[in-house]
Parts: sequence; structure tokens; C-alpha cells
Amino acid sequence: MTVSDAISTLPERSLDAGASLITEGEELRKIYFLKSGRVEVKRDGIRISRIKTPGSVLGEISVLLQSNATADVIATEDSVFYVADDPEEFLKTYPEVNLHVSHLLASRLTAATQYLVDVREQLRDCSDHVGMVDGVLDSILHRDLKKRVS
Repeated sequence: MTVSDAISTLPERSLDAGASLITEGEELRKIYFLKSGRVEVKRDGIRISRIKTPGSVLGEISVLLQSNATADVIATEDSVFYVADDPEEFLKTYPEVNLHVSHLLASRLTAATQYLVDVREQLRDCSDHVGMVDGVLDSILHRDLKKRVS
């Protein structure tokens, strides 16, 4: 089964332009897959991305880390999402979707890490800032899991 086939088995949710799908800080126990439309992702009121690619995943970080939502997600045009109400069971049932989510997360991590490396290089002559960036990079790349892997 393909990723598209698997996510198309989920119920749909429509959202009007300007409406919020996810609110930063809320308890979130769902994963959304964009079917159509566009959304904007904001953290602390700052836009961090625009998403328009069908199959894009939203809410996965909160579910996987069992934490509250890390960002606001607002529809910038009328949008439709597939909704996994029991995301852990869905990901266990459809390993191809789990791998899809893993690929997306790895891509985001690679982009964030490259950005930090670029910032580090730009601040090379400012020793106090390089130390801060080094700390962030170390945290991202070498952080021990707080939870025991089971």
C-alpha cells in the first residue's frame, strides 16, 4: 500500500482560510496530513514555514514527543486534511506512513542543522555567539533521549 492509499483511509477535516488547525501550547493527540490547500506554521508568532504539498504532516512532533503543540498552524486558503485520531496506532498499522513521517522529520532536521552551521560560520569571529550556536548544535545532534527506548 502506498502512503497516499493509507492516509486516504482517514476521515477528512475541512478548514476555511484564516482558521486555526493547531494552536501552539494546546494538548494535541492527532496527526494531520494535508490533502489540499495551504497552511502557515508560526512559532511564538513568527512564521517558520508555509506548507502546500499534499501529504505534508502536521502535529507529528507533539504526538511523537507526547508534548503540547509546538506551533500554530493556520490555513491561508481553504484546506482539507486527513486526520489520524489515534496516530500511534495508525503509524503502527501503516509502516510506510511511519517511514514517510521519518523522512520528513529527517529532512527538517537536516535543514535546521545546516542553517545553524551557516550561522556558526557567519559568526565565526564573534566568540560569544559561536559558543551559543555550538551549544544548540550539540543539543540537536547529541542529545540523549529522556525516555527509555522500548
